[in-house]
Amino acid sequence: MVVVRGVPDCGNAPRKVVLRDLVIGLAERDADAVVAPLADDVRWSLVGDVELVGADAVRVWGAGLPEADELTFEAVLTHGRMAAVDGSVIAADGAQEDFCHVLHFAGAAKTAEIVRVRSYRSTSR
Repeated sequence: MVVVRGVPDCGNAPRKVVLRDLVIGLAERDADAVVAPLADDVRWSLVGDVELVGADAVRVWGAGLPEADELTFEAVLTHGRMAAVDGSVIAADGAQEDFCHVLHFAGAAKTAEIVRVRSYRSTSR
């Protein structure tokens, strides 16, 4: 079980709940939680690495992530069709990855799917 720190106050912000659950799903390698809010044809760019096209490609990538021990949220921001999540993950082997995911929703409705993600990641030991 991943220890989660700095959990965002989601209060009256349904999109923050979606983002929180997606990032926790990545840390826990829970493919269903990761792809649940994504459009089938999502484009997820791992900046400087690869662009994943489609929810199935994201599912495969997420399942291959290292096992995480700790996840820390620094910020979860939402505005209209845009959102961002900033934080870090400490893997079971001690490696730390800092990340920022910038997300685009298909529309402004709270049920809109995520259609585009750009992830900036930096790993250190």
